[in-house]
Amino acid sequence: MKEVLSRMSVKAWLVFFLAILFLPACYNIIKKDAGFEFQQAPPEVSRFLSILEQRNDAVNSFKGIGKISFWDSGRSRTSRAAWLGAADGRLRIEFLGLPGQPVAKFIFDGNQYSFLSQMDQQSYSETCSDPNLKQVTGVSINVSEVIEYLAGGVPVYEHDSVLLEQEEPGEQVGSGGKFVLIFRKYWLGVVEKIFFNEFVIEKVEIFRWGKKAYQVEFKDIRTVNEHQVPFHLVITNGDDQGFSFTVDRHWADINVLPSTFTITPED
Repeated sequence: MKEVLSRMSVKAWLVFFLAILFLPACYNIIKKDAGFEFQQAPPEVSRFLSILEQRNDAVNSFKGIGKISFWDSGRSRTSRAAWLGAADGRLRIEFLGLPGQPVAKFIFDGNQYSFLSQMDQQSYSETCSDPNLKQVTGVSINVSEVIEYLAGGVPVYEHDSVLLEQEEPGEQVGSGGKFVLIFRKYWLGVVEKIFFNEFVIEKVEIFRWGKKAYQVEFKDIRTVNEHQVPFHLVITNGDDQGFSFTVDRHWADINVLPSTFTITPED
């Protein structure tokens, strides 16, 4: 019975990765990682910006093992997986079968993404600078952003102004309340919201053309080599589609070889 279920699970993942081959050209409607361009922020805002800068400056390469889940309109699928992310935006994910051996691999080397099926030893590749996962997950998020969130960072989108709002009336900064850091672009309005519980980041919302593109929830945050890492990362489109990483182990500040992101004959 377990063998049958394993085969069914593998087939489901093969269908999933084949869908990646039909991803559209990469795009960013709003430039991310633009830094903090609005320098005249009031002191209470600057404290939160400083937290963001420190976290993003500390982002480094990592690896992890755990589970990846996807859901759509109540239907879900989960697989054991191991992943490796480089700070420059490269990613490797290996989906594991019941014995713990890889059954499929997704590798993005910064210029092209590849999929290898151990079932039939076939591989597929497509050139792209930063794949967007909307057609696969329902969430319009790029690979580079997923890597940054897993590493404990937060992509900052280009903005003209930033302000701080109280999520709970009457709270003051440093009093243990909840606050929202809001980034705005003159011709787009709100482009990003970052939710703090005091000085702990709990959620991020990204907007495009006034509509929420996706949200990320940070859960079970733990300290690994002085990095604040979410051991349960939930990414959704605000409706009923999304995916999550549940981390069993996380290794931070690892050395990454370029060959790690290349499909070799040994694979």
